[in-house]
Amino acid sequence: MSELPVVYRGYVNAWDCDEMGHMNVQFYVAKASEAFTGLLAHLGLAREAREGVRVTQHRIRFVKEMHVSTLVAIHGGATRSEDGEMGAVLEVRNDHGDLCAAIDVTASGAWPGPEMLVAAPADAPGLKPGDEGDGTLEAAAGFQETIRNVVQPIHCDPDGGFAPRGVMARFSEAQGHLWAMLDAPRAWQREANLATATLEYRIRYGAHPPAGSIVRLLTNVVAASAKTVRFRHWLFDAESGEMIAAAAGAALFLDKATRKPVPLPAQVAAAAARRITP
Repeated sequence: MSELPVVYRGYVNAWDCDEMGHMNVQFYVAKASEAFTGLLAHLGLAREAREGVRVTQHRIRFVKEMHVSTLVAIHGGATRSEDGEMGAVLEVRNDHGDLCAAIDVTASGAWPGPEMLVAAPADAPGLKPGDEGDGTLEAAAGFQETIRNVVQPIHCDPDGGFAPRGVMARFSEAQGHLWAMLDAPRAWQREANLATATLEYRIRYGAHPPAGSIVRLLTNVVAASAKTVRFRHWLFDAESGEMIAAAAGAALFLDKATRKPVPLPAQVAAAAARRITP
């Protein structure tokens, strides 16, 4: 069990889950965003002060699946506060106390004093800072457009700007395009009794466009191993060209029956080798 205080308590609803049968990545971010606000309140920031806080980076490691009717408790603590920037850790746990996701948050704004800080967890292996890449249109040669749509009010923060949950919703939608790019569309996955799961994201946030803005997401493949594919999603304001978010991700295939990882299917490994751009 976590020694950190609970800053969010909730539930996995049927509409939080996707075609893979587990809670979709956007709802981890949606619940974590509420948890971060809960953490700020726990640290003594009033509503007016919280409104000036902006999340600038996320690292999200998915550890264990969460399914419909799972009880959710998110524990949180601030790990650093310096130079106008705050670090925090959020632990997403189920009703058994199991860690299901570990989320590192970097944000800018007004922060608590050092007496409120907790020890930062040891760095875990996986994606490294900077793996998300430049996040510029000029550096996007080899990327493929996977999403082009409009920012909806439901995906905006209280200040009216595009929220991290909305960004992750686009990344989630783009995964189907990514697997189609790699010769493993969802229809083929169903026939092969396979599912996919994202292991980790590192996200750097930029522009904060309002509802009604048109956004476009570009995706490419950067690496593949025996079981995993690493990719990048770069999200832009389609009209201004500003970067909204740059992300690195890692994903794999699961056997639907056992929920265990399996080697990359042969056609996926071959397609990844053709598409990889550094």
